[in-house]
Amino acid sequence: MSTARIGISVARRALIALLLLWSPHLAVSLADEGTLPWDGRDWSTLGGAELAVLHHSDDARYAARVLEIYENEAPSIAASMGLSTLSPLRVVIASTDSEFSQLTYHGAPDWGVGCAMMGRGLVVLKSPRIVDYPLQMESVVEHELAHIAAGKVLRGIDVPRWFDEGIAQAVAGEWRMGQASGLAAAAKSGTLPPLSSLDASFPSGREAAAQAYAMSFQAVRFLMNAASVREPGGLVRAVADAGDFDSAVAGLTGMTPADFERSFAEFISRRFTWGTLLNDGRVLFTLAAVFFVVAFGVRLKRSRAKMREWAEQEKRAAADPAAREAREDSRWH
Repeated sequence: MSTARIGISVARRALIALLLLWSPHLAVSLADEGTLPWDGRDWSTLGGAELAVLHHSDDARYAARVLEIYENEAPSIAASMGLSTLSPLRVVIASTDSEFSQLTYHGAPDWGVGCAMMGRGLVVLKSPRIVDYPLQMESVVEHELAHIAAGKVLRGIDVPRWFDEGIAQAVAGEWRMGQASGLAAAAKSGTLPPLSSLDASFPSGREAAAQAYAMSFQAVRFLMNAASVREPGGLVRAVADAGDFDSAVAGLTGMTPADFERSFAEFISRRFTWGTLLNDGRVLFTLAAVFFVVAFGVRLKRSRAKMREWAEQEKRAAADPAAREAREDSRWH
């Protein structure tokens, strides 16, 4: 396997392994409460009128952690969006995959760990007990709080899905080097989809969704730079003030949607190169490991050849008494 292919493979695995958050625009009517999906279940509640965290007894410590994160981060997230508060808010911690699916109205993929329903002021989280990788709760909660805050500010204004997810990632500070490597690999292999393909929805597959999240983060950062906006909340407020996403982008950057997409594609091709892969510690570690294995194999091959040579010399010496006597004598010098 070539070094380039090794780099792409490692970058892809690193990208997939990163934390993926799912905050779908659910198809259910948020105005029609009906029977809430947690009614009739045995829940404990932590918090109060501002934030209520519903959980089962096995998740009591995670409920406490959610409350702590909310108290520490919600005020600054709200302020960045021009809000005084995010309350009232409910967070429900699902203790099983099936419960998570029910609480999200079967709208999240099996790898999703969080879901924000802005119209209901509701966040559903998977318990870290049922997630098969170390879950960074602070990042998860901040991501979903950012969705709640943006939803309050936008008040139903339609925005691209990539913008919604990119804002949440930027607020939560979720960018990781492995994502850059994944984008570089996809850009160089020609598999990176156009940004407009992420306007309405994200792909459901884990790998494609991971790529979509990475593109969304970079698209929002690119828009922030083009508009000279310092905080993600500034973009959200600008869209709310304009009343329309495309109008906001045009007012901030002077670009049409097509201009923006073309400029972003050019940015990706310039920014994410093979050098990005080589700057990824995971890729460098893997390449170093491959080099070590190859070097060890070469050395082992040479050692075995030398041992065979010595064995042949032993055989020849055993068959030639004069050579044997000379060899024995040489051991004393």
